[in-house]
Amino acid sequence: MWTQSKVTRLWLRLAAIAFEIVMAAAAPTSADEAGTIVFVCQHGVVNGLMAAAYFNRAAQERRLPFRAVSRGIDLYRSVPVRVQDGLALDGLEAANTPQQLSVNDITAAGRVVAFDQIPAERRGGADVTYWSGIALGIDDYEATRDQIVQRIDALIPTLAAAAQPAENKAPLELEAKILLGDVRGRIDHLAVDLKRQRLFVAELGNDSVGVVDLAAHSLLRTLTGLNEPQGVGYEPSTDTLYVANARDGSVRLFEANEYKATGRIELSSDADNIRIDAAAKRVIVGYGDGGLAVLDPATRAKVRSAPLKAHPESFQLEPDGGRIFVNLPDARAVVVVDGTSGKQLATWPLNKGGNFAMAIDRDRGRIVLAYRSPAELAVFSTDGKPIANAETCGDVDDVFIDGKRNRVYVSCGAGYVDVFEIDGSVYRRITRLPTATGARTSLFVPEMDRLLVAVRAGPAGPAAIWVFKPMPRDRFRREAAHVQT
Repeated sequence: MWTQSKVTRLWLRLAAIAFEIVMAAAAPTSADEAGTIVFVCQHGVVNGLMAAAYFNRAAQERRLPFRAVSRGIDLYRSVPVRVQDGLALDGLEAANTPQQLSVNDITAAGRVVAFDQIPAERRGGADVTYWSGIALGIDDYEATRDQIVQRIDALIPTLAAAAQPAENKAPLELEAKILLGDVRGRIDHLAVDLKRQRLFVAELGNDSVGVVDLAAHSLLRTLTGLNEPQGVGYEPSTDTLYVANARDGSVRLFEANEYKATGRIELSSDADNIRIDAAAKRVIVGYGDGGLAVLDPATRAKVRSAPLKAHPESFQLEPDGGRIFVNLPDARAVVVVDGTSGKQLATWPLNKGGNFAMAIDRDRGRIVLAYRSPAELAVFSTDGKPIANAETCGDVDDVFIDGKRNRVYVSCGAGYVDVFEIDGSVYRRITRLPTATGARTSLFVPEMDRLLVAVRAGPAGPAAIWVFKPMPRDRFRREAAHVQT
């Protein structure tokens, strides 16, 4: 009797046989072009072979002009059955037959990634990236595969940026990478002190706030002892840094020169986004299961709150109008609140989920949202009427308007910044700029004309702020994008 397990074993064996046939028929492949990525492991038939196969699938999906091959330092001629079966189950095949690493492979390749140390006589003077700490794929194929795919996802954006033709350079140019020191885990929101040109970085996973000198492109200091800091804001009338903490619901206050602690305001829980209303001299904080707290900078106390039916994510203050537009992703809605009384004026039901990011277009009187489910940009009038929508990158957390150039910047944890051009009621994506996986929070500072993207520590490197300079329209060529209006 044919049981399910017997059928599965037979299928795997047939796939393995097919794999061997393909391997035997494949001609040797040389790494003799700049678009070739060479993955090297000790024997050329396990981790390097796996990496080349998964890389080629990722590059094909993203339409990148790269292909990968695998090479062995001390070559084995046969591929372990466990690797054959694993690739077959994922619908993949080897990029090439097992081949010995040569000096020519190293010198001619666009990039070399090694799992094991390459002898100096075969490495030459080439630069080699080492992916250390990954176990051998025949021991735990799935775990090794997942680690390799994670490294590939981090590598792809760098390669994509390098592959971009000179005549098609993006509307944002990477100007600097400012290292944040030994910072681990998720990075949340950013704020700026324009007077001192300092950036504040909510290092949620590290329980700290980084203070960055933007003029010197360097880390000034790190404020420690916080409790999952999420929101940060600089209040100029009292020269105070506000830090909202998720774990204990507190808002911590620091003098904004030497950063000595000067106070603490308790909210119920999950203190999150902070907005500074400089004209009205008030600080507004989203918190808890549903509320906006209004803080008085002079008395350093909460003066009132506005109840909401779900936890608020990004919210924006209407210039001169007094209204506050609030994202409630758990309720799939935007609510409009009177900034003076705290009363709810309107609710906009949404038919999509994950509306975490929001920006207000002051010049056009529009609200711009970014959904995560599905990943989409949506534009509304300030009375809630839909204007436009467009597909965008995944895991969005911040969106900003560049009024000078009629653009929208969207930062995504998928490892990209999408740039949209505003043309009347049409929002046209003009580029998808690679960053790094997990780099979903950002801050556009019009006064400095820079977009600052927070990159967490990971396979792409240590935690850092990537500084992007906007480029004039004539410096790049538009890419096609499908937009519905």
